[in-house]
Amino acid sequence: MEARARDFGELRKLVEGSSAEEAEAKATDFYGGPDEALDVLFSLYRDSFVPENASGVAGEFQFDVTTPAEVREYTVLVSDGRCETRRGASASATAVTAIGLGDLLLLSTGQTSGFHLSAEKRLSTRGDLGAAIGFKDWFRLG
Repeated sequence: MEARARDFGELRKLVEGSSAEEAEAKATDFYGGPDEALDVLFSLYRDSFVPENASGVAGEFQFDVTTPAEVREYTVLVSDGRCETRRGASASATAVTAIGLGDLLLLSTGQTSGFHLSAEKRLSTRGDLGAAIGFKDWFRLG
């Protein structure tokens, strides 16, 4: 049976109170590896999308996620009140965010902020910074 969180609240319980390194270890152990943990995380984004919060938004948001093995690329496509996620880079990204897996888990579950991670140089974004900052508001993360 595939382990999968039904919502961000369940994922938060898994990583709550953890450092980035501990969160990454817990998630990769629980889900069976970094790719599996990322697949779950990005499926949660897709399933938690709130179309009315992203009214008029269209773009491709690429995440370059550092894992123990290598950097994994994921893309979140938002357009016409829909959200899709997939493995791989975007051909025309609105914004590209580079972040470690553990930090992304903590950011996605409200355990840290993008501003904090950016100040510590653990997150960087290029492209449309305004759209990247608004990204979190388009999802039901609680």
